[in-house]
Parts: sequence; C-alpha cells; structure tokens
Amino acid sequence: MKNFFSSKKFVSTAALLAIVASSQASAAAVSFGGEAAGDDSGLTSSRLVDKSHATNNGAGGFFVETFDAATNIDGAGAGTTAYNAAGAAGDGCAVNGTGGGIVVTSSAGGLGVRNDDVDNGAAAPANDNTCYGHTPAIGGSTPAEVEIDYTAFLAAQGDVGITYIGFYWGSIDEYNDFSFYSGDTLIETISGDSLTTAANAGNQTDPDTNRYVNIDFAFADAFDRVVISSTGIAGEFDNIVIGLANRPVPAPAGLAFLGLGLLGLSFSRKFKK
Repeated sequence: MKNFFSSKKFVSTAALLAIVASSQASAAAVSFGGEAAGDDSGLTSSRLVDKSHATNNGAGGFFVETFDAATNIDGAGAGTTAYNAAGAAGDGCAVNGTGGGIVVTSSAGGLGVRNDDVDNGAAAPANDNTCYGHTPAIGGSTPAEVEIDYTAFLAAQGDVGITYIGFYWGSIDEYNDFSFYSGDTLIETISGDSLTTAANAGNQTDPDTNRYVNIDFAFADAFDRVVISSTGIAGEFDNIVIGLANRPVPAPAGLAFLGLGLLGLSFSRKFKK
C-alpha cells in the first residue's frame, strides 16, 4: 500500500482550502427579459410585486427608480427635479430615490430626465410613454457619466447588500456602458457593444436594442454604486430596480472543518492503491 502522505499526489490543506474557496466564488449573472409595466412605461422587472409602480415600499426587498414623481420611495420624502427637462417635457418627472439617501451626481450636463423624444438628443425606450433618464442631457457634452450611489441608503436599511439590479435599457448603442462598483472596486460592466451591432445600434423599436437587463450578484460581490456612461448621443434607461438581501449567516466553524475532512478523505481514497 502506498503511503498517501508521502505520495507526490498528496493534496495539502492549503490546496483543499483553495478548492473550497473556488467552488464558492460566483461572478455576476446577467440575463434578459422583463414584464410589461402597468404604468405604460414599457418593460419592468418581473420580480417587483407591483408592476404598475403605484407603490415603492420595498416589498419583497425591491425598490424601483421610474423617474416619475409619483413613485418616490414611500416614507423617504420627495426626490429631486433638478435634472428635469424644462417646460412640459419635464412634467411629472423626478429622480425618485434622493429623498431616501440615494445620491445622484453627474458630469456637467450628464443627466436629463424627460417624458418626450428629441431628435438627435434622446428617445424613450420602446413603448415607454412615461418619464425616463438619459445621458448626456440635451446639449450636454460627451463623454458623459451618471453615478447613483446607494451607500447612505444601504446604511439606513441595516446589514444588507444589493444583490440584484434590473433596468430597461432603451435604443442600445455600442458606446453606452453600465458599470457596478463596491467602493472603488469594479465588479461588472455591461457594454452596449456586447448587445448590439452597428447595423441596428440605437434602433428605438427593435426588441434587440430595447432590453430589460437583469443582473444577480453573490452577497460577497454586492455593489453600492452604479455608473452609467456614454460617449455619444445618447444612453436611455428607465425602471431601475434594486433588490436587497440580508448578509448570510456564516456556517459554524465545525461544519466547515467537517467539510474539509470529508473532502480530504475522498482524495485519500482516490489516490490509495
């Protein structure tokens, strides 16, 4: 019988730990597809309890940014109208979450919120007849960025993290990106050029360029801010839904060592002769 511990096939404790760690690693998972929104805004997340967006109270752990003043987060106070288009084009619009601690900033002229289309400026996502966001604002320069920072909002919610985001991305262009960060660490970037081609980029009605994007994260990869960027005219978006999850309870240390022991035993049996 070969001595397992003197064999060149010996698997060290460090190697076992590496195997366990790699099996637990999880990258962001991206999928596409939403449901018809009940407020005539095109598509929204299938995970929302109220797909008409009449309430925004965190039911099921989900909050929605519709850019419509009527869906400010319940109990959080009014959002901001600072980014609204002038006149009738901005009627009924607002960035919902700022009253609840969500901080929205942009480059100069980087964010516009409106309820209509502007030739060579901005177009609502397909079948969206409500307010929506776009970068840059009309007349704004490129490159343009919009940052939505959830840090203070998350602190008020307790020991939670954002493990899901969905958003309706309209007339996708190859020069638009959504990037997700935890602090200063980049977790994931979704680029328009990975979803479209030059032939149909920017199409305002094509289902392939007007898509509801869903991204799921492991809690360890949860993000606290998103940066929407564009180097052209323009990036349009609506119905941004975030999903919160409680921090997982760690497994008892004894169970972890038991798992390592069983894993080591399986390797031992495999290499014995």
